Amino acid sequence: MSPTLWGIVVGILVGAALALLGEAKNRWTLKRLAARAGSPPTLSIVIASRNEEAVIENTLRTLAAHAPLRTEIVVVDGSTDSTPQILARLCQEIPALKVLRDPYRTGKPAALNYALKHVTGEVILFLDADARMDHAGLTFYPQLLAQPAVRAVYADFAPYNLRKTWVIRAQEYFFSFARRFVFSGLFWRPVFMTCGLFVRKDLLQEVGEFDPKTLVDDFDLGIRLARAKVKVPFVRGPRCLIQYAPTLRDLFYQFLRWYTGGIREMVEEIKNGDLSYLLLMAGLALVIYFPQIALLVDGIRGTWLLVPLVLPGFLAFLWAAASVPSLLDQGKPGLVLLWAFPFLYFWMQLTVAVAFFRSFRGPQPWYKVRRERG
Repeated sequence: MSPTLWGIVVGILVGAALALLGEAKNRWTLKRLAARAGSPPTLSIVIASRNEEAVIENTLRTLAAHAPLRTEIVVVDGSTDSTPQILARLCQEIPALKVLRDPYRTGKPAALNYALKHVTGEVILFLDADARMDHAGLTFYPQLLAQPAVRAVYADFAPYNLRKTWVIRAQEYFFSFARRFVFSGLFWRPVFMTCGLFVRKDLLQEVGEFDPKTLVDDFDLGIRLARAKVKVPFVRGPRCLIQYAPTLRDLFYQFLRWYTGGIREMVEEIKNGDLSYLLLMAGLALVIYFPQIALLVDGIRGTWLLVPLVLPGFLAFLWAAASVPSLLDQGKPGLVLLWAFPFLYFWMQLTVAVAFFRSFRGPQPWYKVRRERG
């Protein structure tokens, strides 16, 4: 067997093994935390809303129907469409609903800060305006926070888009990988999205407010939690239902916001003396742009070594690391295992490159992904 073929075989085996390790870690986290669940603290659900007429009514009716007793739902709204009228009507029907007019209208982080000044629950659940969760989830996750050592958890999620286009399937593939390698904290501290995050109110008071200028409120909170030495376990219990970006344009601008905001936050931490983020950025750049790096190094050396011998095994490793999680989630192989990895790898190279240069420009708009009505 040639060295190149050996590299491909080893790459597939190592990638698959790490994906299974991430799966095992998630299962162990669920089992460990569920075994210590206690009496659930009171819950406040917080939603920052802007022009959400397509989804807000169904979201609030679903939450109100499934929320445990003594749960409050706090919506901070800065809309210019029919959302305020919808919320005013729902306030007459849902006693647990509290609607606050956003006094700042400068973005989601400032709206969340304003909401947190008006909540009364011991545990806060952050949700986007399109997100839904049933009674099992709204009861199960607060029970985990009854443990003094558990101060925040991030709930599993799934899409409920009506049309399952190839863009949706690509995101399913992407998030299957993220569950095992990113959210699980397999190599670094666990990363989370704010939507689906359950966190104790006293912890939020301890770590301080969201930065009103950030493009990534989840990454901003993650940094502050890391300073407080708090890790947020990813728990694959009842799923929070969300909408994935419905079109390629929405997906591009969503990724662009994530990466632009993430790069800005990491650069700021490096300036503040935390060099771990420099190592993180360098490691991510190596993984994302290794094909170009290998080509450049071999070109400079005048010897073809990395491209023919190392690169095939490296790409096989990434393909297995991304495809095994998809296979675990979908339960059967499909064509997505053939096309999703090359598409998303190129997509990440493109959006990270654009985001890098955008991160050094002035304030960037917060692109709002379009919602499917429902």
